Amino acid sequence: MKGLKKILTLVFFIVSIIGYSQNTQEIIYDLKKDLQSNPDEKKRAIIYSDLTWYYSNISIDSALVYGQKAINQSLKLGDSTIIAQAYGDVSTVYLKKGDYNQSLKYLKNVLAIRKAKNDVLGLAKVYSGIGLLYYNQNESDLSMKNYLIGLEYANRANDEKVIHNIKNAMSGLLVDLKDYKKALVYSQSAINYYEKINATATLCPMYINKGNIYLGLKDTLNALKMFEKGKQICNETGNKLFLAKALNNIGVIRVAQKKFEESKKVFDESKKSTENLNSDFMDFKMKLNDVEVLNRAEKFKESKVLLLQLKKYFEKQNGLDNLLLTYQYFIPVCSYLSEKDSVAFYQEKYLKLNQKINDSEVLKKTIELETKYQTAKKEKQLLEKDIQVKNKNNLIFSLVGISIFLFLLGLLIYRQQKLKNKQQEQEFQLKSAIAQIETQNQLQEQRLSISRDLHDNIGAQLTFVISSVDNLKHGNQITDNKIVNQLTKISDFTKSTIIDLRDTIWAMNSNEFSFEDLRSRIFNFIEKAKSAKEDVDFKFNVDESLQDLKFSSLIGINLYRTIQEAINNAVKYSDANEIIVDVKNGSNKIQIEIQDNGKGFDIENTEFGNGLYNMKKRVEEIDGTFEINSLIDRGTKIRFDIPKI
Repeated sequence: MKGLKKILTLVFFIVSIIGYSQNTQEIIYDLKKDLQSNPDEKKRAIIYSDLTWYYSNISIDSALVYGQKAINQSLKLGDSTIIAQAYGDVSTVYLKKGDYNQSLKYLKNVLAIRKAKNDVLGLAKVYSGIGLLYYNQNESDLSMKNYLIGLEYANRANDEKVIHNIKNAMSGLLVDLKDYKKALVYSQSAINYYEKINATATLCPMYINKGNIYLGLKDTLNALKMFEKGKQICNETGNKLFLAKALNNIGVIRVAQKKFEESKKVFDESKKSTENLNSDFMDFKMKLNDVEVLNRAEKFKESKVLLLQLKKYFEKQNGLDNLLLTYQYFIPVCSYLSEKDSVAFYQEKYLKLNQKINDSEVLKKTIELETKYQTAKKEKQLLEKDIQVKNKNNLIFSLVGISIFLFLLGLLIYRQQKLKNKQQEQEFQLKSAIAQIETQNQLQEQRLSISRDLHDNIGAQLTFVISSVDNLKHGNQITDNKIVNQLTKISDFTKSTIIDLRDTIWAMNSNEFSFEDLRSRIFNFIEKAKSAKEDVDFKFNVDESLQDLKFSSLIGINLYRTIQEAINNAVKYSDANEIIVDVKNGSNKIQIEIQDNGKGFDIENTEFGNGLYNMKKRVEEIDGTFEINSLIDRGTKIRFDIPKI
């Protein structure tokens, strides 16, 4: 578990420097598409380098192929910035492969380039990466030393992202020092920062790192929460490497809880996620889980064969934490196989390696390095503060003298400007008032002109149509009932059109009117509807508190037309014997309901006509909300709310 935590922390740092939120496979597809567009030499080198980085999370072999192409192309260009990027990405691939020596070799190449260019931010990243490599090899003091150098450069560059990356990486080392509380502070600070900038993919390894800290605090519940959260994000972003690590950690906890079936399922899922990754380190790391499964099945001979392979690999890689776990597994396996000499041998190996890893002098020296850095940082801050205070005092005295002079000068200018501003403001208000009056007069004249045209021209023409139809019907002794009925319909429709025209003219001739005006119009319409439908009981209820409410002609005509259309629909189609119109006064809106007790209809399977569509559109035009509810044989209710102005 401890070795997994180290590689998690190491890879997390490099992931967090770049970060991505798009799915890895989608990014790779887009990059390959860019390659096919025949880009220039510089862009081709950058694409190769990006492919190296993104392939490192799903296929180490592919990543190394593109990494070599990136190095060759960048060297051909001779651009040191692109060369450094290529070396850095290849270093990341070897890191994920578990080859720390090769990773460090490429990082040192990057370091030389950054130093030559005096790239402060680049140096911060490189030193931090070297610190993480040393950390993974249990060189705690060298790790802390490089962390602190990197942190110093990051502070000089004033780059919040890299500062939080380094602090989060340092939290892993603090866990080794048993300083879990400080580790949690560093980790949480980094998480807060990345949540703030919404860097989702970077949070994937970060939550796993925090889960490891909770394990150190023996808080298994919170550790599981963090691993599950990390697993979810890794799944979403296609990060197979860290998905495997999250699953592996969950499986280890399930083993400790003796939930063996569940742990086997999780381990299998973890192994599946690394099938195409081609990482030697992850392959051997997964085999430690296989040892656990074999031991539970009492297949100790197979377990020993596997342990010997693991021992050879981790000794070669100097993977001390994983080697320690391998020695620990050897002890019960050899015991079950009755190999007493081997039991004693691996017990001694385990104790010596454990002592080396937890060398108190090295850890003490590491703590002192961090403490000295923090002390020096505080002293520097205090010194800077003293200088700032002195400079501030000198500045204050100078400013006081200048301020007195400027105050007197400003007072004189202010008085003159105040008089000028007051005069300009009065002139502006006068001009605005005149312009507003002129605009209102023009609008009123236009409104009156349009209403006169409607009344004198269209109204007169419609009246002429009615007269002509009546003369045609009564003066020609027409006996065909179909023609008589058709002429009657034309006459009735024209009369209805004249009524609608008068309503429109009424609305146009008013800048604003009260709800009482609208109420009387609706009441008159309902009275006409009663005379046409004597078998229907109409009820019209209006909240008395709305009498003095005023609104524009646009709202008035839309309300009137909507209520009119709703009543017409109920009269024509519902077969109801009762229609109720309720107008209520809400806290900040007017609520209007038109309800009938008719036959209703199935809303889901009914295609709305123009009437319902127009009602909804009219209500929405005046910022209202419209809804209709209907049940077969239980009637229909139309409700719309409009805001008060």
